[in-house]
Amino acid sequence: MQDHAKSLAAPRAAKVTLEDVAQRLGISVSTGSRALAGHPAISNETRSAVHAIAAELGYRIPTQGRRARKSATKLIGVVVGALHNRFMTLLLTHLHDALKEYGYQITLMIDSMSDAENLLAFRPLIDGYLDGLIFATATLDSPVVAEMQRRGIPLVLVVRSVDDVRVDTVEIDNVHAGAVAAEHLYRLGHRRIGLLMGPENTSTSRDRARGALEWLSGAGLAPDALTICWGDYTSEAGYSSTMSMLGEREPVTAVIAGNDTIALGVLEAAKRQGVAVPGQLSIIGFDDMPLAGSPLIGLTSIRQPVEAMARTAARRLVERIRAGGMGAPSHDVLPIQLVCRESTGPQNN
Repeated sequence: MQDHAKSLAAPRAAKVTLEDVAQRLGISVSTGSRALAGHPAISNETRSAVHAIAAELGYRIPTQGRRARKSATKLIGVVVGALHNRFMTLLLTHLHDALKEYGYQITLMIDSMSDAENLLAFRPLIDGYLDGLIFATATLDSPVVAEMQRRGIPLVLVVRSVDDVRVDTVEIDNVHAGAVAAEHLYRLGHRRIGLLMGPENTSTSRDRARGALEWLSGAGLAPDALTICWGDYTSEAGYSSTMSMLGEREPVTAVIAGNDTIALGVLEAAKRQGVAVPGQLSIIGFDDMPLAGSPLIGLTSIRQPVEAMARTAARRLVERIRAGGMGAPSHDVLPIQLVCRESTGPQNN
């Protein structure tokens, strides 16, 4: 009788959780959850494996308190690294308007997303509420884009691309854009040219620099006639790099700035040093943000079609969501335009 009482009082076996199932297969809890829910972005092989292990371990799918499918939220996350660039705020405005026409709202996530650990802070939002993501500032070495794809999150990259990850991307041909900027300055007679790029781990900086360097090399310009600096996409970076370049024994006569924000710093440095623009220094930027066309600035720039980029990205994401994540990724490359203003002119030295 006493032994029988002890057996009745013995503790029950621990309840099997979704974490147990995921750990057994070496997948994320999110993937396991989506597999059990029949999410179309999860392969049949993974779905079958999850169901088999769940049955083997005795895992029961909860029937109470489950959240409605995420597709009912109509909420899109837009990831940007910072907001100091006017081009980015314009992009956000057009993304908001384009997605609203499809019945979606956006939530802004300001983070470089260059570290997988950053994902932890945003995981409840991404897994629980967002229908999809638009990355506007992805870096080449970011593991987050591949992780989002692995987790089955509908995703579109805009402005920047990532190598070796098959994901919907909307951008310009930055290699071609860099070549156009270089050719413009070369045709004006410039033979000592500085390149002030943004971070080296971004496709925009890498490809614009590559396009410019390849074109100038093909034109016969010696490597020692070129100076390249990598930094941030900020006016402060443009200012400090230009002050250094202008202090050299043979200073550059023209600068290709990685974006218009950097170019503003170049203009400020030239003014501080008493260097005439464009008489002694020609400057060209990228983006053609509204301030570039101001009579006070008059910046020559490579125009990106920001509204078209935003609308294309919004359309691609909605298509991806409606297709349940299925289908081959798209790569939209939009046209650029060289806009010539007062900041570039013939080389006079």
